[in-house]
Amino acid sequence: MKMDTPARIFVVEDHAYMKEMLREFLSLEEDMEVCDTADSGEDALQHLDEVSPDFVLVDLSLPGVNGLDFIATLRASRPELPCAILSGHGERRYAEQALAAGARGYVLKGDPDELPNAIRQMLRGERYISQALQY
Repeated sequence: MKMDTPARIFVVEDHAYMKEMLREFLSLEEDMEVCDTADSGEDALQHLDEVSPDFVLVDLSLPGVNGLDFIATLRASRPELPCAILSGHGERRYAEQALAAGARGYVLKGDPDELPNAIRQMLRGERYISQALQY
């Protein structure tokens, strides 16, 4: 990732309100921009080549292919592209499944202030799990 341009974040989220909220929220960060969004994993896979993101943020509960299966597919085709699950599911087992599928992190939707720093950490190659899920 070039440090002189904002990180290009691709958001895969099926709820229109949440998708727009994420777009607006992340645009407040000087070092990030939402380059595109998709409503489903299938839609996201079709648009990845067009948008060349630096990072993919994926909702766990997607129609059709769920977030975990989407990430496993993404990792198989683009192992160098970091991705993370953004979810309202606060059970640690989901975070463990996400990491096992190849996600670099698992971020809960409840604390928006956590998200930009989590993305930065994952873009540096580190793993991230929301504080509420750590023990």
